[in-house]
Amino acid sequence: MEQQPNNPTTVSMAHSVPIRPMPEFNPDAELGASVATRWKNWVADFDMFLLASGVTDPKRQRALLLYQAGARVREIFKQLPDTGEDKDYDIAKAKLLAHFEPQKNRRYEVYRFRKAVQEPRETLDQFHTRLRTLAQTCEFASPDFELEEQIIIGGASSKIRKRALRDPSFNLAAMLLEGRRDEQSIFQAKDIESTSPDSATSTFDEIDALYRPTGCRNCGGSFPHKGLCPAKGKQCRKCGKLNHFQSVCRSRPIAQPSGSIAQQDSTQNYHSNATRNLIRPLEHYNTGDSDPCSDDDYIYGIHSLDKSPRVNVTVGGHSFSTIVDTGATINVIDERTYKTLRGIFLQKTTTKAFAYNSTTRVPFLGKFTATVETRRKITAATFYVAQGSTSGNLLSLSTAQELDLVSLHLNNISKPLPQNPNKDPKINDILERNAKVFDGLGKLKGQTVHLNIDPNANPKAQPQRRIPYHIRNKVKDAIITLEKDDIIERVPEDEPTPWVSPIVAVPKKDGGVRICVDMRQANEAIKRVRHPIPTVDDVRFELNGAKYFSKLDLSQAYHQLELDPKSRHITTFSTNIGLYRYKRLNYGTNAAAEIFQYTLQTQLQGLIGVKNIADDIIVYGSTRKEHDENLDKCYNV
Repeated sequence: MEQQPNNPTTVSMAHSVPIRPMPEFNPDAELGASVATRWKNWVADFDMFLLASGVTDPKRQRALLLYQAGARVREIFKQLPDTGEDKDYDIAKAKLLAHFEPQKNRRYEVYRFRKAVQEPRETLDQFHTRLRTLAQTCEFASPDFELEEQIIIGGASSKIRKRALRDPSFNLAAMLLEGRRDEQSIFQAKDIESTSPDSATSTFDEIDALYRPTGCRNCGGSFPHKGLCPAKGKQCRKCGKLNHFQSVCRSRPIAQPSGSIAQQDSTQNYHSNATRNLIRPLEHYNTGDSDPCSDDDYIYGIHSLDKSPRVNVTVGGHSFSTIVDTGATINVIDERTYKTLRGIFLQKTTTKAFAYNSTTRVPFLGKFTATVETRRKITAATFYVAQGSTSGNLLSLSTAQELDLVSLHLNNISKPLPQNPNKDPKINDILERNAKVFDGLGKLKGQTVHLNIDPNANPKAQPQRRIPYHIRNKVKDAIITLEKDDIIERVPEDEPTPWVSPIVAVPKKDGGVRICVDMRQANEAIKRVRHPIPTVDDVRFELNGAKYFSKLDLSQAYHQLELDPKSRHITTFSTNIGLYRYKRLNYGTNAAAEIFQYTLQTQLQGLIGVKNIADDIIVYGSTRKEHDENLDKCYNV
């Protein structure tokens, strides 16, 4: 992405319609495409900018060209010979193009074209458009033929690939038509047959399944191969047999000794009565370095694979099975599962994990942060990739709670308070005195929260994701509600938007949709401020001796904290009705949990008989009178 101008200006048309200024052109940026290609695209946008601005005087056009292009381009232009007079706009463009043109490398452009593959949830038409743009700088003798070949090699549809290899007359137009029919048939059939609000997400899942590449069962790579399979003649290090790699070995794993991590292959029946390997507990501790995720202790509980609760989750567009472990506070996937995730790159980590009562370290290849989905919930989480293909997948307690897979019950209360406040005069009196806290969505007054954004991060404006037609009105209603509740605001038209994230519409039980912003790329630029989060054991210790309890659940808890204006731009998201950004702390931000916990904990500090874990506030007392007094004080914070 080109840099935004330091001092943006506004050019107006005759009817005073504001025109956004052009971004500066940075010839030194390493953005993948050649300098010449990026300059041609920039000049094409600039010519459209001049037309929209109504500037026709060549002298003004030349001046605007050099001004909007930025200081680096002006410095280059001063060194060029024979640049003409101040009125020679076309000469200025030609001289700059001639300067940047020698920097074009055709072989590199062809390499970028050959490397292109269809992304998850990218339609075939979108992939074709992207390929045609890349082909413009490759100088192919027959562009359509090259496009056909690249769709066969890099396209995600196995059906189209097989037909193209079987039928030589299956040309580019036929491929695109076939792709459109496949995509539309899924949407249309699902729209007709749909009887539940889950249809929108399941439709996307089926399209992903249609475009999911077929992997080679012997090497794990894409199939078909251009030549021989890489595993041909190779010996598996796991079973000793020939013609396949260890990562895709389907033989029964050898039982691991005590203190190691092991899991049965996915092709075996987990409900068999035979004895299975155990996932041993892991201890994760701080190594004292700068790793932002190395500051807490994490324990994995012991589970038999026969009895362990399992759930299918979707990470990075790929679904896999994982164990829900309430004793874990970090998420772990094995190397085999990670290799199936497309477009997710690992970050270095110094986190160390050991099996319980063992000195053998469990090595991690790295970590990544991504959205994790179930059929009805979506959240962002950090996953650690364990080295080896049989380590197994574990979902932590906190992530399982965010996905509504696990609920905690701290104590069994033998004599609960009446559920209907009207039947308890004392509680009813407290509620009446504090009725204002139950009115609408609350907001913490006199304080805003700040997101620490890395100034050296490269902003990323992602394209808008398609919203199915039959839920677009629901998405619009949800956005209007968020704007009415002062949670989001429309981005002003005259403001630049360097950060733009897409949205995912998640069905709700009441038939509506929940708007979830995919903050994965934006989160890479947000520096997390670590605050210790109390564990269940910490709270349980504080509750010792208490006999009366109340639990307060904050409605839309994160949205009750206001973002300061300098932090809002990174939350910008695109919809089918325009660009919006958050005014409140939004779900999906990687630092949201720590910020919310610290802010709420600070507000409750000093209160006796009041503790919180995330948005759940527990009020307790050893006597009824003590409990009621603590509850009343909590309402008046």
